[in-house]
Amino acid sequence: MKHAWMVLLLVSLAFALAASDPIKAVHDFSADQCRRCHRDAKNRPGDLKPVPSSLCTDCHAEAGRDLSHPVDVVPEKKIPGDMPLVGGRVVCITCHVVHPVTIRNRYLNDFLLRRPGRGAAFCASCHGIDEKGHIVFERIHSGSYKVTDRGTSLDSYTLQCIECHDSRINDPADTLGAGRWRHGGASHLNHPVGISLDRVAGQNPRQYRRAATLPPEIRLFDGKIGCGTCHNAYSREKNLLVMRNTRSRLCLACHIK
Repeated sequence: MKHAWMVLLLVSLAFALAASDPIKAVHDFSADQCRRCHRDAKNRPGDLKPVPSSLCTDCHAEAGRDLSHPVDVVPEKKIPGDMPLVGGRVVCITCHVVHPVTIRNRYLNDFLLRRPGRGAAFCASCHGIDEKGHIVFERIHSGSYKVTDRGTSLDSYTLQCIECHDSRINDPADTLGAGRWRHGGASHLNHPVGISLDRVAGQNPRQYRRAATLPPEIRLFDGKIGCGTCHNAYSREKNLLVMRNTRSRLCLACHIK
């Protein structure tokens, strides 16, 4: 009887732990869900359909808003064999494990990365790392950032953009304040970030619109303009714009003239 009670206790504990693990609970897919990605999940689990990354963002809606790596793109260099492509393209499962249940993957944290480490250590699986510890991307636009107000702060999305796109930044990220980003050599694309749109609109009501009037594609960060206001790494538009700029549609969402 004592042995039976012990078994019952262990079984109950196992169910309790499974229920308390949000990763296992969320990634406990049904047979119908398996068919969304696998042609034959039982007999050929590695034979994946050319599924879009939107299957992940259906549940992880925040990914398209807050993360910084583009998906559904063809890589320009060889990708390690343990980081699978789908249809020859980098997708969410290239870097993340979908089924975190094997002993081999017990080191995985909440991000379910396929390899140990985070940040540059993980990115070095595919990308080079320069002498400053920055990630070296193969194709990015040139540009430079000039701080104008160190008394303010920048959002994390903008800081990621600056760190990768301006190789001359040597200051610690937390010391970078509001400033202006120069897009390559184009003097007319010298755009401020880290400033409040409503503040400048209040000072110049004939030139700028209020934040409440912006379309949903355009984001502010605590009311401030950031790189993610106009750009999204997951965008399919030219220059990764959050929306088409035909007839200056994007620009005129904030600028009156």
